[in-house]
Amino acid sequence: MTQNPNIEAAARVVAAAIVHGTSSDVAREVAQALDDARLLVRPVADPFATPGRNRPEKSPAALAALADCRKARQVADTARAQADGMPGKHDVSAAGGEVTFVVHPTSRAEWKQWMHALGVGDARGDSTGTSMIVRCTYGGVRARLVGVGVPALYGELAPLRSPKPAGVRP
Repeated sequence: MTQNPNIEAAARVVAAAIVHGTSSDVAREVAQALDDARLLVRPVADPFATPGRNRPEKSPAALAALADCRKARQVADTARAQADGMPGKHDVSAAGGEVTFVVHPTSRAEWKQWMHALGVGDARGDSTGTSMIVRCTYGGVRARLVGVGVPALYGELAPLRSPKPAGVRP
C-alpha cells in the first residue's frame, strides 16, 4: 500500500480522461489531465517529517553563539544611545557576538575619552597604520574600539629627526 495521498485522485483523473477523451492518443490525454490536476509533480516533503525521523537538535555551541549575538545586538543598541553624547563622528554595530565602535577622534584627548567611556583604560592597541584597534569587554560582551586616524595623532609625539648633512650616506 502506498502512502501517496494522490493515488485516489489520480485514478479518478485517469478514468475520466479515458472515458471522456476525444483524442486518439489516450496516453497523452491522460498525462495532460494528470498535469492539469497538478498530480504529476509530487510535493517536496520535509525529510524529517516522515515517521521515525526526528529533526536534529541545535548544538549547545550553536545555541551559545546565538545567545552571544543577541546580547551583542542589545548592547550595541544601548551603546548607540549612550555614544550620542561622545565627541566626533562614530558608528556602533554588532556582528558575530561582538560590538564594534568605530570612532574618528580629532585629538588624543577625544581618543582617551572614548577609551575611558568604554572602560579600556590605558590598554594597548594594535595599529593598522591608519587605525588603532583596542579589544575589550563592554556590557558583558566582546567589544572592539577602532580609532580611525589615531596613529597619526600619536605620530605627532615622535621625535623629529635631524636632517643628515649633505654628502653623508647611511
